[in-house]
Amino acid sequence: MTPDRPSATTTRSRLITVATLLGLLCVPTLQAQKGGGGGKGAGSSSSQSDDSDDTSVPVCPQIVGSHPLLEKLTLELRMTCQQEVKILPLMHDEETVTRLLLVYAAFTPDERQAMLLKVELAARAQVLPFLLPEQQKKSDADAASLAAKPPKKIGRKKDPPAAEDAFVSEEALSSAIDSYSALTTAQKKEMLLQIKQAARRNRAPALTPEQIAKIDGDIAFLQH
Repeated sequence: MTPDRPSATTTRSRLITVATLLGLLCVPTLQAQKGGGGGKGAGSSSSQSDDSDDTSVPVCPQIVGSHPLLEKLTLELRMTCQQEVKILPLMHDEETVTRLLLVYAAFTPDERQAMLLKVELAARAQVLPFLLPEQQKKSDADAASLAAKPPKKIGRKKDPPAAEDAFVSEEALSSAIDSYSALTTAQKKEMLLQIKQAARRNRAPALTPEQIAKIDGDIAFLQH
């Protein structure tokens, strides 16, 4: 007796059932592959993050080019990435002062470079608490050597154009010096007096009578 041939509908149902079972069997494998790939990706991301925050590698990649003095100190003292991150805000404060110094037209080149040196030495002293004992000794030695040398351009190859408004330039620089926490009170007073006296020299850019009166009053106050 010949067995009944299965109908087309029955065959289709069986094929769907088999396909469904195969699909269910493949899901765990696909999930495992996805999970493994995701884990690898996460590990790669973590590894990249660790590299960027590696405290054993001098010069953090994310800080390179952000501040010349910081990079200079990092190379000299072999500072870690962690140290750089902590010191960077102090370097921004230093840059605020030096940027205004470089465009202060009332100063002679020698006066400008002498004051830039004072600012750099103050900045170096301010970062000492963030350094290891060996780094502190090296920094002190470098600062002493720097102070003993004749003043020269510090950290920049070319000065930017001088500011056109003499009074605005003088007031901005005076304010930056007065706000710079790396300087002592005595240093601030001395530097402010130099800035204002330079503004009043005959060769300095023209000032209005009101501006002259303001600067003269500041000079008189600083001299007492």
